[in-house]
Amino acid sequence: MLIIDDDPAWRSLYRLMFEGRFRVFEATDGREGLARYEETSPDLVIVDLRMPRMDGTTFLAKVRGKNHVAPVIVCTAVSREAAALVGSGVQVVPKSPGLKELLNVVSSLDSERPGRCDAEAGRGNRD
Repeated sequence: MLIIDDDPAWRSLYRLMFEGRFRVFEATDGREGLARYEETSPDLVIVDLRMPRMDGTTFLAKVRGKNHVAPVIVCTAVSREAAALVGSGVQVVPKSPGLKELLNVVSSLDSERPGRCDAEAGRGNRD
């Protein structure tokens, strides 16, 4: 899993929530996220929209041209900008400290993908 967010508190929260199910990689903006994406070929990406150097929308546009296209969840507090992404092949969820909606989307994507993480069966973590 690749987490792209300029806020270290959100990155830490996501890491704590998902590091048992995925190997978690982090990036502080879209530019660093794009480099990490190319290095790791993640199974899933969580990205914020508003970040310095390269925002989440630009990251999405650049990653669509890659051979490996992982599912992307946009997790943002900016609902107006996120509304434009609905129907573009990404999932959009609001940022909320409980992460309930994010967890639901990750679980639904995880159950749809072959080779999903099954830690109880000892198959290890995915990216």
